[in-house]
Amino acid sequence: MNSISIRFIAFVAFTILMLNCKTSKEINENKKAKKPLNVVLILMDDQGYDTSIDGMKGIETPNFDTFSKEGIRFTKAYSSVPSCSPSRSSIFTGMFPHSNGHWRNTITPNLTDGDEAFGRNAKRVDKVGIHEYIKTLPEILKENGFFTAITQKFHMSPPWKFPYSQRDPVHNDPEKYKNVISEFIDAAGDKPFFFQANISPPHRNFDAHMKKFPEYMPDVNKIVVPDFLPDTPLMREDLSKYYGCVQLADACAGAIIETLKRKGVFKNTLIIFTSDQGQPYHRAKASAYAEGLHVPYAVVGPNITDGQVSEALISHVDIMPTVLNFLNLPIPETVQGKSLLPIFKGKQKDVTDRKYIFAEHNSHGPDPREHYPSRIVFDGRFYLIHNLMPNKSYLLPADLRAYKGWSNRSYEATKKAKETHPMQYELLKKLEKGRPALELYDMDNDPYQLVNLSGNSEFKLKKVELKKALSEILLKLKLDYM
Repeated sequence: MNSISIRFIAFVAFTILMLNCKTSKEINENKKAKKPLNVVLILMDDQGYDTSIDGMKGIETPNFDTFSKEGIRFTKAYSSVPSCSPSRSSIFTGMFPHSNGHWRNTITPNLTDGDEAFGRNAKRVDKVGIHEYIKTLPEILKENGFFTAITQKFHMSPPWKFPYSQRDPVHNDPEKYKNVISEFIDAAGDKPFFFQANISPPHRNFDAHMKKFPEYMPDVNKIVVPDFLPDTPLMREDLSKYYGCVQLADACAGAIIETLKRKGVFKNTLIIFTSDQGQPYHRAKASAYAEGLHVPYAVVGPNITDGQVSEALISHVDIMPTVLNFLNLPIPETVQGKSLLPIFKGKQKDVTDRKYIFAEHNSHGPDPREHYPSRIVFDGRFYLIHNLMPNKSYLLPADLRAYKGWSNRSYEATKKAKETHPMQYELLKKLEKGRPALELYDMDNDPYQLVNLSGNSEFKLKKVELKKALSEILLKLKLDYM
């Protein structure tokens, strides 16, 4: 072989080597450029379907409103249960509370407690909680290399079923949320992340929130008093603080969203913005009525067309399968909800063919007097409640009736309005004792559920239809009525 051939072969080899090096470099650069998919769940505490974009007068929720227009807003989103702990356990198992074992509120660690309080050697563990065989969303994400973090409160049981990489008790301060979320993103590094961004308002104590942030208080004369509550000065005083807390919660959520954008992770993150349950008022929270279950709900993320508004019936049990579907992770067979990804992509009819939505209430706390099991089915207009123990007396949870510790004036206001607002007073009394076995409401014409149609012959066929639907749902979910 002559010298020219040797030089030519060497040149070709060198060129191939350089091309390979360049290709490898490009591949590595592409890998670095492709950001991981993340998820953030912004979860208000006890906020009903009360946002300005959803039609609530007298308040402004600019962050929820703007966020909604960047993705999809759901007008018929419902919690699976109207109490904090079981609602959250339902979100993170994709299952209904009396199916996953977490059927009432539970005693759980504070986020400031040490790691031991969240492990299997914890000294304080509630006897009620998720069954061990059920995989929770945080467990699955941890197994798949996600950095996970949580704010405000824990409130899930047992604690080791919800492993988080980092915890921070920030709960109602917009500026502090900016710092904490920024720290979470930095701590995640190159890992994909999941944040459970809990926000404490508008959970009571309203006074504690509003004393620190009075600038969010609305005009007491411009707010809306729901028809099931008496429109009196004392009630308006209480409600104005609730709506002030809604505006504060919106500011906290806005701080979280702003930080995701500033840190450059907004566009590759699925963000779900909702509340764990409805309003912290009697005949709402801790009851089977719609005001305790109907929640604001909007989603923004990759490949979600902006400006969508959906009337699809959706439940909080749909959150876990939606998140896993988005992340291309397998959905456990235990999950009872359905992925909403087809709706995000504009395929409204793939919503899952769901004609009815199911919800339940069992007990708010461990006190047997707070136990009042009810089952709910809703077809988008007609709302059926089956009270399983209609003759039982019901003790309202302390935060729905007590001023001390909770600054609740609404219960007192309703009691004092016996003569001036007898209907609202009677609704409260019937809530505590005297509810019928079946309640049927036309939500289009009676959104506050004031007139029970279950004994009206005109709606006999609808009642039969919904009773049958409820039985079939429970059978499909392998649930007993009790």
